[in-house]
Amino acid sequence: MQRIAPEIARKCPPKFPITKSMFYISASSFSSSSSSNYYLRKRRKWPLKSYKQQWLQSFSHQLAVQSFKKSIKKGETRLLSSLLQSFSTYQIDPSPKAYRFLFKFLTQRHRLFGHQIPQILDHIEKAESFETPECVFIDLIDFYGENNMLNEAVELFFRIPKFRCEPSVEALNALLSVICRGKRGLEIVPQILLKTRDMNIRIEDSSYGILIRALCKIGRVSQALELLKYMVEDGFSADQKICSLMLATMCNHMDNNIDEVMGFLEDLKTLGFEPRMVDFSILIRVLVKRGKIVDALGVFKQMKKSRLRPDIMCYNLILSGLIFEWDFSRADKVFDELLLVGLIPDIHTYNLYINCLCTQNKIEDGIKMLGSMEELGCAPKLSTYITVLKALCEAGELDRVREVMKGMRKKGINLDSESYEIMIHGLISYGDINEAHSLLNEMFDDNYVLQLTSLDRIICRLYKMGLFFNATELLNEVGFKGYRS
Repeated sequence: MQRIAPEIARKCPPKFPITKSMFYISASSFSSSSSSNYYLRKRRKWPLKSYKQQWLQSFSHQLAVQSFKKSIKKGETRLLSSLLQSFSTYQIDPSPKAYRFLFKFLTQRHRLFGHQIPQILDHIEKAESFETPECVFIDLIDFYGENNMLNEAVELFFRIPKFRCEPSVEALNALLSVICRGKRGLEIVPQILLKTRDMNIRIEDSSYGILIRALCKIGRVSQALELLKYMVEDGFSADQKICSLMLATMCNHMDNNIDEVMGFLEDLKTLGFEPRMVDFSILIRVLVKRGKIVDALGVFKQMKKSRLRPDIMCYNLILSGLIFEWDFSRADKVFDELLLVGLIPDIHTYNLYINCLCTQNKIEDGIKMLGSMEELGCAPKLSTYITVLKALCEAGELDRVREVMKGMRKKGINLDSESYEIMIHGLISYGDINEAHSLLNEMFDDNYVLQLTSLDRIICRLYKMGLFFNATELLNEVGFKGYRS
């Protein structure tokens, strides 16, 4: 027992000297009564003294912080001196937690006290001996970034080791997030990454993600792709969200070069990217918008080959492209296909298909489709009726126009400015001046105003029909009620 005493003594706190009597336990002691064991286990006083000291220190820290807060409320402006004085009153040193609270107060009121931050940092570096937590520097770097103090953020990052703190990738990511907010910061990224090697900070996938997003933000997709290749070579897997962002950026910046976009998609696939439905939808949307419906159909087929079931939005995009190109036979097939695969058409689908029917002069089929919509639980909206009304007006079927309008009003669907103008122009074109004038007054009563382009069309039509009096009367009335350009 005497031989193990020095070893235990070496590990025990110096405030509690170890004596031989503390380690001398006879053989009979182990077989003693439970009361003696209870005394040895429960009545020892030296652990309580350590706990009591820790509690007192924590309590003193709380009192010092409260004292410091009171000094702030009283209008104290020399915050560092006030902090040191508050803690010296209780004979303890300020903790890292206290300094972090001070920095938060300074950053929240940086217009009044922001100039004191460098002074406090110098004090921590030269006068304190604790290891400063990294979270303190991350908070300050974020503060510098929000206030466009790029140089101060970079300087503080490389100064972190002087505060007895070993910086990690979290501090690096905070700095990268700050400097990547603009082109000026991106220019110094290579220099910063080179210096981080000397600080033994290894770039992680999160760091690559910050840089790639910054490059996508300014449209440098090719450079983002090169950086993604380095990321994969460095042993990280390609992040699917980042790849989706890169593809979307490429689609938004492409110059009618679909081959370049498809090649970019293939490069992403070789790096481990697996396109999702939203990625194909973005690509199809851009192709349809640029009038490349054949390429959009190719991507649509590729999507199905990838065992991804297109949703109703994808079908709507394809339908709109085909109808715009007047490829009605394919549009019919696509509409039948979405029904066969079990998709439920939405209001946009019905609007597109009814427009497809009306464009082919299949107006009766379009009106029947209105009834089918209600049976399938998708009530027609005003935009749906406008398509039918416009087609009926152009066909000169004014009786059917009145019938459709009557059905609309029974369902509580009121006309808007666009539908009023379509109706008025149609009625005037086919000589029903009185009803057109009645609708015009109704339009004004509903606080709608006539577009200048629509007014020009109506006036020209009246002049061509020789109805000069009606044209003059309309001009006077519109001049009184108003129109919009």
